[in-house]
Amino acid sequence: MMENSTIGQSRLLPEQVWDADDIPSLELFRGKPSGSACPLVWAHSEYVKLRRSLRDGKIFDQPPQTVQRYQVEKPIRQFSGWRINNKARSLPQHKKLRIKLLNPALVHWSLDGWKSSHDTNTRDTGLGLHILDLPTASLPAGSQVVFTFYWTQENRWERKDYTVTVV
Repeated sequence: MMENSTIGQSRLLPEQVWDADDIPSLELFRGKPSGSACPLVWAHSEYVKLRRSLRDGKIFDQPPQTVQRYQVEKPIRQFSGWRINNKARSLPQHKKLRIKLLNPALVHWSLDGWKSSHDTNTRDTGLGLHILDLPTASLPAGSQVVFTFYWTQENRWERKDYTVTVV
């Protein structure tokens, strides 16, 4: 619980409280408001909701749709993601490999070590992300997916193959 010295005479909760040694020249004092927004209605409402939740012994404002989806239905994730800045080397069995890129690309890919190959364009999600789901869910453990990119906006190949192994 917040000390009265933090709340001050106004009884309003500040957004931020100074938690270091006093700096009088900047009017910063340990345990006192640091000049942030006050009154902060959001902080007040969160405090009230916390007190209510503690009293009730359960989360006061938990959306029932969220409880239904994640605690009752417990959906199983169907995708495993791969990104340029997080290059997954393995893929759980029974998952689709979702390639996520920041720019549109033609993905040149193979499920059999380049004996056969496919070219598929990524799909613009409208959220600044271009994705492609590869059909890997039925592959047995030990299978490998190999792919590279043709960057359509830059008119160039990636010049590197990426491999993801089903585990």
